[in-house]
Order: sequence, then structure tokens, then C-alpha cells
Amino acid sequence: MPTYNKLLVASSKGGVGKSTTALGLAVAFAEAGKNVLLVDLDTASRSLDMLLGAEDHAIADFGDIIDGGDVSNVAISPVSNLENLRLISACNIDRLASLAKSKEKSPAELIREGVERIIDEGGFDILVCDTGGGIDFACAVVNLFDMTLITSEQGKTSIRGAEYAASQLEANGAGAMRLVICAFDLEAVKKEKRAGMIEMIDSSALSCVGVVPFDPKLQGMQDKGKLPDKKSTTAIAYGNISKRISGYDVMLFDGMKKLHKQRTKAL
Repeated sequence: MPTYNKLLVASSKGGVGKSTTALGLAVAFAEAGKNVLLVDLDTASRSLDMLLGAEDHAIADFGDIIDGGDVSNVAISPVSNLENLRLISACNIDRLASLAKSKEKSPAELIREGVERIIDEGGFDILVCDTGGGIDFACAVVNLFDMTLITSEQGKTSIRGAEYAASQLEANGAGAMRLVICAFDLEAVKKEKRAGMIEMIDSSALSCVGVVPFDPKLQGMQDKGKLPDKKSTTAIAYGNISKRISGYDVMLFDGMKKLHKQRTKAL
């Protein structure tokens, strides 16, 4: 698989792991020594600054990029031991609407112009952009990215939503697209309450790049603005996905001793 360095995270609805995936991948690439720029394009439910515990430090945001600010001045380094990870927070939806009105352009046009400026100014090895709980903004910028990661939960309706998102993004020029299955509950599969890997993959035309197991501690960590421990299944899962995106073959649940032993049951 070829390597990719401009990654868009999208879905057709909210609450299916987009922000968690964008952040998890950004951290994984940064820990691997890459210069990573993480951008929040979700103006309605902006959260990456909160997930990083940086809401009081992000003075400027994506709106300043739209308004002509330098990328280097807007991006902050929110994690003290990962200075190679920088964040551009989303502007709120009211500011975006105000900028659109003053510039006589649509919000989607401004989002695209901002992303183009970020790409042109560079300064990153890996660019990861999180989008909102719909695909309007994702469709506006998707052809600027090497790969689009579509997140889904472990359910047929969520997989169908991912399929819909993929069809809309493909119509707008998407290149490579991959499915990321979030909050995968192995115990529910064993009890035949939730779909297994084969059933989910068979029900989707999208190639799956990774599975992120359900972690009951994750929500609490996010509420506190703290990153998951490096040894957590969440951190390991996103590390595995980052390696696959970089062209390495990594086995399902690699590095997760308990889950790796039971991987056949996950199928």
C-alpha cells in the first residue's frame, strides 16, 4: 500500500469516532517522530482543543486562517512532550457565518480556501483534518487529500452510513478511502449481540484499515482533556492504523495481548 500524508477524517453523522480517530492518528504519527498538523474543521461541534486540554491556550483558530493569518502563528503545540504535534482549532459556526457574509462566499468555500492555504504553507509531514457530523465540508475539500478515513461504529446502520458518505465523497473527487471501525466490542460479538469483523466488512465496499476496540476508560480521559495511556488499547489501535497508512502490514489487534489471542472470535 502506498503511503499517504494528507488525511481527512469524515462520516455522514456525528458520534461515530471522527474526532477520536483524528486525534489518535495525529498522536500516533507524532510519537513516531513525524511533524504533525491536526486541524479541526468541525465548526458545529469543535472538540479537539478540549480533548487535548488546550481550550484555554488556543487563542487563534481556523477563522484566523480564513481571515489571512499565518498558519505558523495560529497553530499551537498543546502537548508538552510532543512539540512536533500542532493543532489548529475550529472556529465557531457563528464566526464562520459572519466571515462568509463579509466575504460574500459560502462557508464551504471558505473552509476549502483555508485548507488550501494550510497545504500551500506546509510545515508538516502529516496533515490530519477532522470534519463535522455531516459531509458538506468534507465534500468541499476531499480532493485535496491523499486518503479519506470514514469512521463507523459496530452496527449495520452505521456501516450503511459510512457507505453513503463514501459515495458522496467519491462523487466529489475522493481518492483512496478506508473504513475505521470504532468502539469494537469483542464481548458483544462472542455473545452474538453485535456484528463480527467479517460481517461488517462484507456489508461494506470499503476496505478496512483498522479496528479500535471499545475502551470504557476513554470517555473519562477525554472529559479530563487527557490522552489515553500509550499502553491502552485505544493508543495501540491508532498506532497500528498509522503504520498501515504508512505502508506496513500489521496484524489485527497487534500489541493487544488479550484481544490478539481472541482475534479469530472477532471475525
